[in-house]
Amino acid sequence: MQRGRSAGAAPTQGGRHAGYNRHVTRRLSWIVLLALGAALLVGAATFDHAAWPSLVGDESTYLMAAQSLAFDHDYLYTAADYHRFVALTGRQPDGVILQRSPRGLTFAKPLLYPLAIAPFVRLAPARGPAIANALFVVLAALAAARALERRLGPAAALWVAACLFASVAFAYVFWAHEDAFLLALTAAGLAAATAWRTEDGPPLRRTALAGPALGGVLLALVTLGRPVYAGLLLAGAAITARDGADGGRRLRAFAVAAVATLIVAGGAHRLASGVWNPYGGERQGFYSAIGFPEVNLQPGLWDKWIAEGGTGSWLDGFGLSWGLDGRLLGWNSLYFLAGRDLGLLPYFLPGLLAVFLFRPGGGRAPLLLAVALGVLLLFLLRPFNFFGGGGAIANRYFLPLYPALWFAVGRPLRARTAVLCGLLAAPFLWPLWSAPRAFPWRPDGTYRWVTPAAVRLLPFETTQSHLKPAGREDVVHHDLWVKFLDPSIAPTADNQELVLAAGATGTLLVGSAEPLRELELTLPGGGAPPRIGGARIEGPPDGAPAGTWLLGRLQPRAAHPMWWTQTPFHLYQLSFTSPGPALRFALRRAAR
Repeated sequence: MQRGRSAGAAPTQGGRHAGYNRHVTRRLSWIVLLALGAALLVGAATFDHAAWPSLVGDESTYLMAAQSLAFDHDYLYTAADYHRFVALTGRQPDGVILQRSPRGLTFAKPLLYPLAIAPFVRLAPARGPAIANALFVVLAALAAARALERRLGPAAALWVAACLFASVAFAYVFWAHEDAFLLALTAAGLAAATAWRTEDGPPLRRTALAGPALGGVLLALVTLGRPVYAGLLLAGAAITARDGADGGRRLRAFAVAAVATLIVAGGAHRLASGVWNPYGGERQGFYSAIGFPEVNLQPGLWDKWIAEGGTGSWLDGFGLSWGLDGRLLGWNSLYFLAGRDLGLLPYFLPGLLAVFLFRPGGGRAPLLLAVALGVLLLFLLRPFNFFGGGGAIANRYFLPLYPALWFAVGRPLRARTAVLCGLLAAPFLWPLWSAPRAFPWRPDGTYRWVTPAAVRLLPFETTQSHLKPAGREDVVHHDLWVKFLDPSIAPTADNQELVLAAGATGTLLVGSAEPLRELELTLPGGGAPPRIGGARIEGPPDGAPAGTWLLGRLQPRAAHPMWWTQTPFHLYQLSFTSPGPALRFALRRAAR
Protein backbone atom coordinates (compact mmCIF):
# COMPACT_ATOMS: atom_id res chain seq x y z
CA MET A 1 0.00 0.00 0.00
CA GLN A 2 2.86 2.28 0.93
CA ARG A 3 4.66 1.45 -2.30
CA GLY A 4 1.51 2.04 -4.31
CA ARG A 5 1.19 5.55 -2.92
CA SER A 6 4.86 6.23 -3.61
CA ALA A 7 4.58 5.00 -7.14
CA GLY A 8 1.63 7.26 -7.72
CA ALA A 9 3.38 10.31 -6.29
CA ALA A 10 5.79 10.80 -9.19
CA PRO A 11 3.15 11.26 -11.93
CA THR A 12 1.23 13.61 -9.68
CA GLN A 13 4.33 15.69 -9.07
CA GLY A 14 5.20 15.65 -12.78
CA GLY A 15 1.65 16.67 -13.67
CA ARG A 16 1.84 19.56 -11.26
CA HIS A 17 5.17 20.62 -12.78
CA ALA A 18 3.74 20.44 -16.30
CA GLY A 19 0.69 22.38 -15.22
CA TYR A 20 2.91 25.05 -13.67
CA ASN A 21 4.93 25.32 -16.90
CA ARG A 22 1.74 25.70 -18.92
CA HIS A 23 0.53 28.43 -16.59
CA VAL A 24 3.83 30.32 -16.86
CA THR A 25 3.89 29.96 -20.64
CA ARG A 26 0.32 31.18 -20.95
CA ARG A 27 0.93 34.16 -18.69
CA LEU A 28 4.13 35.17 -20.48
CA SER A 29 2.48 34.75 -23.88
CA TRP A 30 -0.37 37.05 -22.94
CA ILE A 31 2.02 39.58 -21.41
CA VAL A 32 3.98 39.71 -24.69
CA LEU A 33 0.85 40.09 -26.82
CA LEU A 34 -0.69 42.72 -24.54
CA ALA A 35 2.59 44.65 -24.30
CA LEU A 36 3.07 44.70 -28.08
CA GLY A 37 -0.59 45.64 -28.57
CA ALA A 38 -0.28 48.48 -26.08
CA ALA A 39 2.88 49.71 -27.81
CA LEU A 40 1.06 49.66 -31.13
CA LEU A 41 -1.81 51.71 -29.70
CA VAL A 42 0.58 54.25 -28.17
CA GLY A 43 2.50 54.45 -31.45
CA ALA A 44 -0.72 55.12 -33.35
CA ALA A 45 -1.92 57.73 -30.85
CA THR A 46 1.34 59.66 -31.21
CA PHE A 47 1.78 59.15 -34.96
CA ASP A 48 2.27 62.34 -36.95
CA HIS A 49 1.07 61.59 -40.48
CA ALA A 50 1.93 65.12 -41.55
CA ALA A 51 5.62 64.30 -41.10
CA TRP A 52 5.49 62.06 -44.15
CA PRO A 53 6.55 63.92 -47.31
CA SER A 54 3.43 62.71 -49.09
CA LEU A 55 0.47 60.40 -48.75
CA VAL A 56 0.84 56.90 -50.16
CA GLY A 57 -1.28 54.84 -52.52
CA ASP A 58 -5.01 55.38 -52.06
CA GLU A 59 -4.77 57.16 -48.72
CA SER A 60 -6.19 60.36 -50.18
CA THR A 61 -9.33 58.58 -51.36
CA TYR A 62 -9.95 56.79 -48.07
CA LEU A 63 -9.32 59.93 -46.01
CA MET A 64 -11.51 62.16 -48.16
CA ALA A 65 -14.30 59.55 -48.10
CA ALA A 66 -14.09 59.24 -44.32
CA GLN A 67 -14.15 63.04 -43.96
CA SER A 68 -17.21 63.22 -46.20
CA LEU A 69 -19.02 60.68 -44.00
CA ALA A 70 -17.86 62.34 -40.78
CA PHE A 71 -18.75 65.92 -41.68
CA ASP A 72 -21.30 65.78 -44.54
CA HIS A 73 -22.89 62.40 -43.69
CA ASP A 74 -22.80 61.30 -47.34
CA TYR A 75 -20.51 59.46 -49.75
CA LEU A 76 -20.61 62.02 -52.55
CA TYR A 77 -17.57 63.83 -53.87
CA THR A 78 -17.84 67.61 -54.32
CA ALA A 79 -15.46 70.53 -54.40
CA ALA A 80 -16.20 71.02 -50.70
CA ASP A 81 -14.64 67.60 -49.96
CA TYR A 82 -11.50 68.60 -51.81
CA HIS A 83 -11.11 71.91 -49.98
CA ARG A 84 -11.84 70.35 -46.59
CA PHE A 85 -9.20 67.70 -47.26
CA VAL A 86 -6.61 70.38 -48.01
CA ALA A 87 -7.59 72.33 -44.87
CA LEU A 88 -7.44 69.28 -42.56
CA THR A 89 -4.29 67.64 -43.93
CA GLY A 90 -2.36 70.69 -45.09
CA ARG A 91 -1.65 69.13 -48.48
CA GLN A 92 -3.24 68.49 -51.84
CA PRO A 93 -4.53 64.94 -52.37
CA ASP A 94 -2.05 62.78 -54.25
CA GLY A 95 -4.90 61.16 -56.10
CA VAL A 96 -8.61 60.43 -55.75
CA ILE A 97 -10.43 57.48 -57.30
CA LEU A 98 -14.05 58.28 -58.15
CA GLN A 99 -16.98 56.63 -59.84
CA ARG A 100 -20.17 57.89 -61.42
CA SER A 101 -23.57 57.23 -59.87
CA PRO A 102 -27.11 58.56 -60.46
CA ARG A 103 -26.55 60.94 -57.54
CA GLY A 104 -23.24 62.30 -58.83
CA LEU A 105 -19.59 61.41 -58.31
CA THR A 106 -18.89 59.09 -55.38
CA PHE A 107 -15.75 57.57 -53.95
CA ALA A 108 -14.71 54.38 -55.75
CA LYS A 109 -13.79 52.48 -52.62
CA PRO A 110 -15.90 50.16 -50.46
CA LEU A 111 -17.98 52.11 -47.97
CA LEU A 112 -17.21 49.99 -44.91
CA TYR A 113 -13.71 51.15 -43.99
CA PRO A 114 -14.33 54.90 -44.39
CA LEU A 115 -17.51 54.42 -42.35
CA ALA A 116 -15.61 52.56 -39.62
CA ILE A 117 -12.96 55.26 -39.20
CA ALA A 118 -15.32 58.24 -39.71
CA PRO A 119 -15.97 58.74 -35.96
CA PHE A 120 -12.23 58.73 -35.28
CA VAL A 121 -11.66 61.19 -38.15
CA ARG A 122 -14.34 63.47 -36.72
CA LEU A 123 -12.68 63.50 -33.29
CA ALA A 124 -9.04 63.50 -34.46
CA PRO A 125 -8.67 64.23 -38.19
CA ALA A 126 -4.89 63.76 -38.19
CA ARG A 127 -4.41 60.73 -35.92
CA GLY A 128 -7.86 59.17 -35.99
CA PRO A 129 -7.24 56.65 -38.84
CA ALA A 130 -4.08 55.22 -37.21
CA ILE A 131 -5.78 54.98 -33.81
CA ALA A 132 -8.76 53.21 -35.39
CA ASN A 133 -6.54 50.77 -37.29
CA ALA A 134 -4.54 49.94 -34.17
CA LEU A 135 -7.68 49.43 -32.10
CA PHE A 136 -9.24 47.13 -34.72
CA VAL A 137 -6.06 45.04 -35.06
CA VAL A 138 -5.37 44.72 -31.33
CA LEU A 139 -8.93 43.69 -30.49
CA ALA A 140 -8.93 41.13 -33.30
CA ALA A 141 -5.56 39.76 -32.14
CA LEU A 142 -6.89 39.28 -28.61
CA ALA A 143 -9.98 37.49 -29.94
CA ALA A 144 -7.84 35.27 -32.19
CA ALA A 145 -5.49 34.35 -29.33
CA ARG A 146 -8.41 33.48 -27.07
CA ALA A 147 -10.03 31.27 -29.71
CA LEU A 148 -6.78 29.53 -30.68
CA GLU A 149 -5.79 28.78 -27.11
CA ARG A 150 -8.07 25.74 -26.91
CA ARG A 151 -6.26 24.05 -29.79
CA LEU A 152 -2.74 25.47 -29.81
CA GLY A 153 -2.24 25.52 -26.06
CA PRO A 154 -0.79 28.15 -23.71
CA ALA A 155 1.53 29.64 -26.38
CA ALA A 156 -1.39 30.70 -28.60
CA ALA A 157 -1.12 34.37 -27.64
CA LEU A 158 2.60 34.32 -28.42
CA TRP A 159 1.81 32.74 -31.80
CA VAL A 160 -0.62 35.56 -32.64
CA ALA A 161 2.00 38.10 -31.54
CA ALA A 162 4.54 36.47 -33.86
CA CYS A 163 2.07 36.46 -36.75
CA LEU A 164 1.52 40.21 -36.38
CA PHE A 165 4.98 41.44 -35.39
CA ALA A 166 7.26 38.89 -37.10
CA SER A 167 5.66 40.03 -40.35
CA VAL A 168 4.96 43.39 -41.96
CA ALA A 169 1.29 43.22 -40.91
CA PHE A 170 1.60 45.55 -37.89
CA ALA A 171 3.11 48.36 -40.01
CA TYR A 172 -0.16 48.78 -41.92
CA VAL A 173 -1.70 50.33 -38.81
CA PHE A 174 -0.05 53.62 -39.79
CA TRP A 175 -1.64 53.74 -43.24
CA ALA A 176 -5.10 55.07 -43.97
CA HIS A 177 -5.88 51.95 -46.01
CA GLU A 178 -8.54 49.30 -45.52
CA ASP A 179 -6.14 46.35 -45.51
CA ALA A 180 -5.38 46.32 -41.77
CA PHE A 181 -9.12 46.69 -41.14
CA LEU A 182 -9.92 43.71 -43.37
CA LEU A 183 -7.21 41.67 -41.62
CA ALA A 184 -8.89 42.50 -38.30
CA LEU A 185 -12.31 41.47 -39.64
CA THR A 186 -10.92 38.15 -40.89
CA ALA A 187 -9.14 37.37 -37.61
CA ALA A 188 -12.16 38.32 -35.50
CA GLY A 189 -14.56 36.50 -37.83
CA LEU A 190 -12.59 33.25 -37.71
CA ALA A 191 -12.22 33.60 -33.96
CA ALA A 192 -15.98 33.96 -33.55
CA ALA A 193 -16.75 31.11 -35.95
CA THR A 194 -14.37 28.69 -34.19
CA ALA A 195 -14.67 29.72 -30.53
CA TRP A 196 -17.55 27.32 -29.85
CA ARG A 197 -16.25 24.34 -31.83
CA THR A 198 -16.47 20.93 -30.16
CA GLU A 199 -13.65 19.12 -31.98
CA ASP A 200 -11.21 19.57 -29.09
CA GLY A 201 -13.59 19.03 -26.22
CA PRO A 202 -16.83 20.36 -24.80
CA PRO A 203 -17.94 23.69 -26.24
CA LEU A 204 -17.78 26.80 -24.11
CA ARG A 205 -21.56 27.16 -24.45
CA ARG A 206 -23.20 24.30 -26.27
CA THR A 207 -26.37 26.17 -27.19
CA ALA A 208 -24.75 29.48 -28.12
CA LEU A 209 -25.26 30.59 -31.71
CA ALA A 210 -23.85 34.07 -31.27
CA GLY A 211 -20.33 33.03 -32.26
CA PRO A 212 -21.17 31.48 -35.64
CA ALA A 213 -23.58 34.33 -36.40
CA LEU A 214 -20.95 36.96 -35.60
CA GLY A 215 -18.43 35.03 -37.70
CA GLY A 216 -20.86 35.08 -40.63
CA VAL A 217 -21.34 38.84 -40.30
CA LEU A 218 -17.63 39.66 -40.14
CA LEU A 219 -16.53 37.34 -42.95
CA ALA A 220 -19.38 38.61 -45.14
CA LEU A 221 -18.07 42.14 -44.59
CA VAL A 222 -14.62 41.00 -45.72
CA THR A 223 -16.19 39.59 -48.89
CA LEU A 224 -17.97 42.87 -49.53
CA GLY A 225 -14.71 44.71 -49.01
CA ARG A 226 -13.09 42.72 -51.81
CA PRO A 227 -15.02 39.88 -53.46
CA VAL A 228 -11.77 37.99 -54.20
CA TYR A 229 -11.82 36.98 -50.53
CA ALA A 230 -15.13 35.14 -50.82
CA GLY A 231 -13.30 31.89 -50.08
CA LEU A 232 -12.91 33.01 -46.47
CA LEU A 233 -16.68 33.15 -46.11
CA LEU A 234 -17.01 29.65 -47.58
CA ALA A 235 -14.23 28.37 -45.31
CA GLY A 236 -15.98 29.83 -42.28
CA ALA A 237 -19.17 28.03 -43.28
CA ALA A 238 -17.32 24.74 -43.78
CA ILE A 239 -15.63 24.98 -40.38
CA THR A 240 -18.91 25.82 -38.65
CA ALA A 241 -20.70 22.91 -40.31
CA ARG A 242 -18.22 20.40 -38.84
CA ASP A 243 -18.97 21.42 -35.28
CA GLY A 244 -20.12 18.08 -33.91
CA ALA A 245 -23.79 17.40 -33.33
CA ASP A 246 -24.60 21.10 -33.29
CA GLY A 247 -22.98 21.73 -36.67
CA GLY A 248 -26.26 22.07 -38.54
CA ARG A 249 -27.65 24.68 -36.16
CA ARG A 250 -24.41 26.65 -36.14
CA LEU A 251 -24.14 26.55 -39.92
CA ARG A 252 -27.68 27.91 -40.25
CA ALA A 253 -26.85 30.73 -37.85
CA PHE A 254 -23.66 31.49 -39.77
CA ALA A 255 -25.38 31.37 -43.17
CA VAL A 256 -28.40 33.48 -42.18
CA ALA A 257 -26.16 36.14 -40.64
CA ALA A 258 -23.84 36.15 -43.65
CA VAL A 259 -26.64 36.42 -46.23
CA ALA A 260 -28.41 39.14 -44.24
CA THR A 261 -25.14 41.08 -44.01
CA LEU A 262 -24.46 40.77 -47.73
CA ILE A 263 -27.95 42.07 -48.51
CA VAL A 264 -28.08 44.87 -45.95
CA ALA A 265 -24.48 46.09 -46.26
CA GLY A 266 -24.46 45.64 -50.04
CA GLY A 267 -27.74 47.53 -50.31
CA ALA A 268 -26.37 50.33 -48.13
CA HIS A 269 -23.37 50.59 -50.42
CA ARG A 270 -25.62 50.72 -53.45
CA LEU A 271 -27.70 53.50 -51.91
CA ALA A 272 -24.58 55.47 -51.01
CA SER A 273 -22.63 55.02 -54.23
CA GLY A 274 -24.92 53.57 -56.89
CA VAL A 275 -23.16 50.16 -57.17
CA TRP A 276 -23.07 47.02 -55.05
CA ASN A 277 -19.27 47.02 -55.11
CA PRO A 278 -16.99 49.67 -56.65
CA TYR A 279 -14.50 47.17 -58.10
CA GLY A 280 -17.01 46.29 -60.79
CA GLY A 281 -18.13 49.83 -61.69
CA GLU A 282 -16.79 52.72 -63.75
CA ARG A 283 -13.77 54.03 -61.87
CA GLN A 284 -11.39 56.83 -62.76
CA GLY A 285 -8.34 58.19 -60.96
CA PHE A 286 -7.62 61.92 -60.75
CA TYR A 287 -4.24 63.29 -59.76
CA SER A 288 -2.65 66.65 -59.12
CA ALA A 289 -0.90 66.51 -62.51
CA ILE A 290 -4.24 66.44 -64.38
CA GLY A 291 -6.56 68.13 -61.88
CA PHE A 292 -9.68 67.23 -59.91
CA PRO A 293 -13.38 67.34 -60.88
CA GLU A 294 -15.32 70.41 -59.77
CA VAL A 295 -12.04 72.06 -58.75
CA ASN A 296 -9.90 72.61 -61.83
CA LEU A 297 -11.41 70.21 -64.37
CA GLN A 298 -14.39 71.01 -66.55
CA PRO A 299 -17.57 69.12 -65.57
CA GLY A 300 -19.30 66.72 -67.92
CA LEU A 301 -16.14 65.04 -69.26
CA TRP A 302 -16.66 61.66 -67.60
CA ASP A 303 -17.37 59.80 -70.84
CA LYS A 304 -14.21 61.24 -72.35
CA TRP A 305 -12.14 60.23 -69.33
CA ILE A 306 -13.53 56.68 -69.41
CA ALA A 307 -12.90 56.42 -73.15
CA GLU A 308 -9.28 57.49 -72.68
CA GLY A 309 -8.45 55.79 -69.37
CA GLY A 310 -10.74 52.75 -69.34
CA THR A 311 -13.38 51.85 -66.77
CA GLY A 312 -10.91 50.87 -64.05
CA SER A 313 -13.08 47.83 -63.27
CA TRP A 314 -11.41 44.66 -62.06
CA LEU A 315 -13.79 42.80 -64.38
CA ASP A 316 -12.91 44.55 -67.63
CA GLY A 317 -11.05 41.47 -68.90
CA PHE A 318 -7.60 43.04 -68.85
CA GLY A 319 -6.27 40.74 -66.18
CA LEU A 320 -7.94 37.56 -67.38
CA SER A 321 -6.56 37.93 -70.89
CA TRP A 322 -3.04 37.77 -69.41
CA GLY A 323 -3.52 35.93 -66.15
CA LEU A 324 -4.35 32.55 -67.68
CA ASP A 325 -0.85 32.31 -69.17
CA GLY A 326 0.94 29.37 -67.53
CA ARG A 327 4.36 31.02 -67.52
CA LEU A 328 2.96 34.12 -65.84
CA LEU A 329 1.16 32.02 -63.23
CA GLY A 330 4.35 30.09 -62.54
CA TRP A 331 6.53 33.16 -62.04
CA ASN A 332 3.86 34.90 -59.96
CA SER A 333 3.63 31.83 -57.73
CA LEU A 334 7.38 31.90 -57.17
CA TYR A 335 7.43 35.62 -56.43
CA PHE A 336 4.41 35.35 -54.14
CA LEU A 337 6.21 32.75 -52.06
CA ALA A 338 9.76 34.15 -52.10
CA GLY A 339 9.98 37.53 -53.81
CA ARG A 340 12.58 40.06 -52.77
CA ASP A 341 10.08 42.91 -52.28
CA LEU A 342 6.79 41.17 -51.47
CA GLY A 343 7.23 37.44 -50.83
CA LEU A 344 5.71 35.47 -47.97
CA LEU A 345 9.34 34.59 -47.38
CA PRO A 346 10.47 36.73 -45.62
CA TYR A 347 7.68 39.28 -45.02
CA PHE A 348 4.97 36.87 -43.80
CA LEU A 349 7.22 34.14 -42.44
CA PRO A 350 4.71 32.89 -39.80
CA GLY A 351 2.24 32.23 -42.63
CA LEU A 352 4.66 29.88 -44.36
CA LEU A 353 5.41 28.20 -41.05
CA ALA A 354 1.67 27.67 -40.51
CA VAL A 355 1.46 25.76 -43.79
CA PHE A 356 4.21 23.40 -42.61
CA LEU A 357 2.45 22.97 -39.25
CA PHE A 358 -0.85 22.09 -40.92
CA ARG A 359 -2.23 18.69 -39.99
CA PRO A 360 -4.99 16.96 -41.99
CA GLY A 361 -8.27 16.53 -40.19
CA GLY A 362 -10.13 18.81 -37.85
CA GLY A 363 -11.84 20.74 -40.65
CA ARG A 364 -9.05 23.26 -41.22
CA ALA A 365 -8.29 22.36 -44.84
CA PRO A 366 -10.90 24.90 -46.10
CA LEU A 367 -8.75 27.66 -44.63
CA LEU A 368 -5.80 26.74 -46.83
CA LEU A 369 -8.12 26.36 -49.81
CA ALA A 370 -9.58 29.83 -49.13
CA VAL A 371 -6.08 31.35 -49.15
CA ALA A 372 -5.17 29.49 -52.34
CA LEU A 373 -8.40 30.61 -54.04
CA GLY A 374 -7.91 34.24 -53.04
CA VAL A 375 -4.32 34.25 -54.30
CA LEU A 376 -5.32 32.57 -57.56
CA LEU A 377 -8.05 35.16 -58.19
CA LEU A 378 -5.52 37.93 -57.61
CA PHE A 379 -3.13 36.24 -60.05
CA LEU A 380 -5.89 36.08 -62.66
CA LEU A 381 -7.43 39.53 -62.16
CA ARG A 382 -4.28 41.48 -61.25
CA PRO A 383 -1.40 39.47 -62.76
CA PHE A 384 0.93 42.48 -62.91
CA ASN A 385 -0.12 43.91 -59.57
CA PHE A 386 -1.13 41.15 -57.18
CA PHE A 387 0.51 42.92 -54.22
CA GLY A 388 -1.41 46.19 -54.01
CA GLY A 389 0.48 48.70 -56.11
CA GLY A 390 2.86 51.52 -55.35
CA GLY A 391 3.44 52.14 -51.67
CA ALA A 392 2.38 48.70 -50.43
CA ILE A 393 4.67 47.25 -47.76
CA ALA A 394 5.31 43.83 -49.26
CA ASN A 395 1.90 42.37 -50.23
CA ARG A 396 -1.09 44.32 -48.87
CA TYR A 397 -3.62 42.32 -50.90
CA PHE A 398 -2.52 39.26 -48.92
CA LEU A 399 -3.26 40.84 -45.52
CA PRO A 400 -6.97 39.88 -45.30
CA LEU A 401 -6.08 36.26 -46.16
CA TYR A 402 -3.23 36.11 -43.68
CA PRO A 403 -5.27 35.31 -40.49
CA ALA A 404 -6.64 32.18 -42.16
CA LEU A 405 -3.12 30.75 -41.88
CA TRP A 406 -3.01 31.57 -38.15
CA PHE A 407 -6.03 29.32 -37.67
CA ALA A 408 -4.81 26.59 -40.03
CA VAL A 409 -2.17 25.33 -37.61
CA GLY A 410 -3.22 21.82 -36.64
CA ARG A 411 -1.08 20.96 -33.66
CA PRO A 412 -0.21 22.42 -30.25
CA LEU A 413 2.59 24.97 -30.43
CA ARG A 414 5.53 25.51 -28.15
CA ALA A 415 6.61 29.01 -27.23
CA ARG A 416 10.01 28.43 -28.84
CA THR A 417 8.33 28.02 -32.23
CA ALA A 418 7.04 31.59 -32.14
CA VAL A 419 10.36 32.86 -30.77
CA LEU A 420 12.29 31.09 -33.53
CA CYS A 421 9.95 32.63 -36.10
CA GLY A 422 10.80 36.09 -34.79
CA LEU A 423 14.53 35.37 -34.85
CA LEU A 424 14.40 34.16 -38.46
CA ALA A 425 12.43 37.24 -39.52
CA ALA A 426 14.72 39.69 -37.72
CA PRO A 427 17.33 40.15 -40.50
CA PHE A 428 14.55 41.17 -42.88
CA LEU A 429 12.20 43.09 -40.58
CA TRP A 430 14.69 45.13 -38.57
CA PRO A 431 14.03 48.33 -40.59
CA LEU A 432 10.32 48.11 -39.71
CA TRP A 433 10.96 47.17 -36.10
CA SER A 434 13.36 50.07 -35.62
CA ALA A 435 11.21 52.68 -37.40
CA PRO A 436 7.65 51.36 -37.89
CA ARG A 437 6.19 54.83 -38.45
CA ALA A 438 8.78 56.01 -40.97
CA PHE A 439 7.90 56.90 -44.56
CA PRO A 440 7.97 53.68 -46.63
CA TRP A 441 10.71 54.91 -48.97
CA ARG A 442 14.27 55.90 -48.15
CA PRO A 443 15.55 59.25 -49.43
CA ASP A 444 17.18 57.48 -52.41
CA GLY A 445 13.80 56.06 -53.45
CA THR A 446 14.44 52.46 -52.40
CA TYR A 447 12.00 50.52 -50.22
CA ARG A 448 12.67 50.93 -46.50
CA TRP A 449 11.55 47.42 -45.61
CA VAL A 450 13.82 45.66 -48.15
CA THR A 451 17.16 44.83 -46.53
CA PRO A 452 20.46 43.90 -48.21
CA ALA A 453 19.81 40.31 -47.15
CA ALA A 454 16.60 40.24 -49.21
CA VAL A 455 18.34 41.83 -52.22
CA ARG A 456 21.14 39.30 -52.05
CA LEU A 457 19.11 36.15 -51.40
CA LEU A 458 15.72 36.58 -53.12
CA PRO A 459 14.68 37.15 -56.76
CA PHE A 460 13.32 40.45 -58.02
CA GLU A 461 9.66 40.20 -59.11
CA THR A 462 9.90 40.72 -62.87
CA THR A 463 6.13 40.46 -63.40
CA GLN A 464 5.03 43.33 -61.15
CA SER A 465 4.53 46.61 -63.01
CA HIS A 466 4.29 48.90 -59.96
CA LEU A 467 7.59 47.90 -58.36
CA LYS A 468 10.29 50.60 -58.44
CA PRO A 469 13.14 49.15 -56.39
CA ALA A 470 15.43 52.06 -57.28
CA GLY A 471 12.69 54.69 -57.09
CA ARG A 472 12.86 55.21 -60.87
CA GLU A 473 10.59 54.42 -63.79
CA ASP A 474 11.70 51.86 -66.35
CA VAL A 475 12.91 53.34 -69.66
CA VAL A 476 13.40 52.41 -73.31
CA HIS A 477 17.11 52.50 -74.02
CA HIS A 478 18.14 51.90 -77.66
CA ASP A 479 15.15 49.58 -78.29
CA LEU A 480 15.81 47.72 -75.05
CA TRP A 481 13.50 47.86 -72.04
CA VAL A 482 15.54 48.68 -68.94
CA LYS A 483 14.45 48.57 -65.29
CA PHE A 484 16.75 49.77 -62.52
CA LEU A 485 17.11 47.42 -59.56
CA ASP A 486 19.20 49.69 -57.33
CA PRO A 487 19.93 53.42 -57.12
CA SER A 488 23.61 53.17 -58.13
CA ILE A 489 22.76 53.31 -61.81
CA ALA A 490 20.54 55.83 -63.61
CA PRO A 491 19.69 56.99 -67.15
CA THR A 492 20.62 60.31 -68.65
CA ALA A 493 17.83 62.75 -69.42
CA ASP A 494 17.43 61.43 -73.00
CA ASN A 495 17.79 57.75 -71.96
CA GLN A 496 20.60 57.34 -74.50
CA GLU A 497 23.24 56.57 -71.87
CA LEU A 498 23.39 54.99 -68.43
CA VAL A 499 25.47 56.38 -65.58
CA LEU A 500 27.05 54.15 -62.92
CA ALA A 501 28.10 55.87 -59.69
CA ALA A 502 31.79 55.95 -58.79
CA GLY A 503 33.04 52.79 -57.13
CA ALA A 504 29.56 51.27 -57.05
CA THR A 505 27.79 48.21 -58.38
CA GLY A 506 24.53 48.76 -60.26
CA THR A 507 22.05 46.15 -61.45
CA LEU A 508 19.73 46.34 -64.43
CA LEU A 509 16.93 44.24 -65.81
CA VAL A 510 17.20 44.33 -69.61
CA GLY A 511 14.25 43.12 -71.67
CA SER A 512 13.66 42.25 -75.29
CA ALA A 513 10.80 40.77 -77.29
CA GLU A 514 13.34 38.55 -79.04
CA PRO A 515 15.93 36.41 -77.26
CA LEU A 516 19.27 38.15 -76.89
CA ARG A 517 22.41 36.19 -77.57
CA GLU A 518 24.76 39.16 -77.39
CA LEU A 519 24.78 42.86 -76.49
CA GLU A 520 27.10 45.68 -77.41
CA LEU A 521 28.50 47.78 -74.58
CA THR A 522 29.67 51.24 -75.65
CA LEU A 523 31.90 53.44 -73.49
CA PRO A 524 31.76 56.98 -74.99
CA GLY A 525 35.03 57.91 -73.32
CA GLY A 526 36.78 54.69 -74.31
CA GLY A 527 38.81 52.63 -71.87
CA ALA A 528 38.42 49.23 -70.30
CA PRO A 529 34.93 47.91 -69.59
CA PRO A 530 33.65 47.55 -66.03
CA ARG A 531 33.33 44.22 -64.28
CA ILE A 532 30.05 42.63 -65.43
CA GLY A 533 27.86 39.97 -63.89
CA GLY A 534 25.31 38.03 -65.91
CA ALA A 535 27.31 38.17 -69.15
CA ARG A 536 30.83 37.57 -70.44
CA ILE A 537 32.98 40.17 -72.19
CA GLU A 538 33.92 38.60 -75.51
CA GLY A 539 36.15 41.44 -76.73
CA PRO A 540 35.66 44.25 -79.27
CA PRO A 541 33.38 43.37 -82.22
CA ASP A 542 35.04 43.28 -85.64
CA GLY A 543 35.22 46.76 -87.13
CA ALA A 544 33.64 48.44 -84.12
CA PRO A 545 34.93 51.83 -82.92
CA ALA A 546 37.12 52.06 -79.84
CA GLY A 547 35.26 51.69 -76.59
CA THR A 548 32.79 49.08 -77.91
CA TRP A 549 32.72 45.64 -76.35
CA LEU A 550 30.68 42.52 -77.06
CA LEU A 551 28.79 40.90 -74.18
CA GLY A 552 28.02 37.23 -74.74
CA ARG A 553 26.71 34.15 -72.94
CA LEU A 554 23.57 35.94 -71.84
CA GLN A 555 21.22 33.79 -69.81
CA PRO A 556 17.58 34.91 -69.49
CA ARG A 557 16.51 35.70 -65.96
CA ALA A 558 12.88 35.03 -66.92
CA ALA A 559 10.59 34.89 -69.95
CA HIS A 560 6.87 35.67 -69.64
CA PRO A 561 4.23 38.13 -70.88
CA MET A 562 4.47 41.73 -69.69
CA TRP A 563 1.77 44.31 -69.05
CA TRP A 564 2.01 45.58 -72.62
CA THR A 565 2.32 42.29 -74.53
CA GLN A 566 0.84 38.81 -74.32
CA THR A 567 3.84 37.21 -76.03
CA PRO A 568 6.84 36.14 -73.95
CA PHE A 569 9.29 38.92 -73.14
CA HIS A 570 12.88 37.87 -72.43
CA LEU A 571 14.54 39.44 -69.38
CA TYR A 572 18.24 39.49 -68.50
CA GLN A 573 19.72 40.64 -65.21
CA LEU A 574 23.10 42.37 -65.55
CA SER A 575 25.31 43.97 -62.91
CA PHE A 576 28.06 46.51 -63.56
CA THR A 577 30.86 47.42 -61.13
CA SER A 578 32.81 50.63 -61.60
CA PRO A 579 36.46 50.27 -60.52
CA GLY A 580 36.94 54.00 -60.05
CA PRO A 581 35.16 57.16 -61.22
CA ALA A 582 31.57 57.36 -62.42
CA LEU A 583 31.07 55.49 -65.67
CA ARG A 584 28.86 56.37 -68.64
CA PHE A 585 27.90 53.61 -71.06
CA ALA A 586 25.21 52.45 -73.48
CA LEU A 587 23.75 49.06 -74.37
CA ARG A 588 22.55 47.99 -77.81
CA ARG A 589 21.59 44.81 -79.57
CA ALA A 590 24.60 43.21 -81.18
CA ALA A 591 24.77 43.82 -84.92
CA ARG A 592 25.59 40.23 -85.79
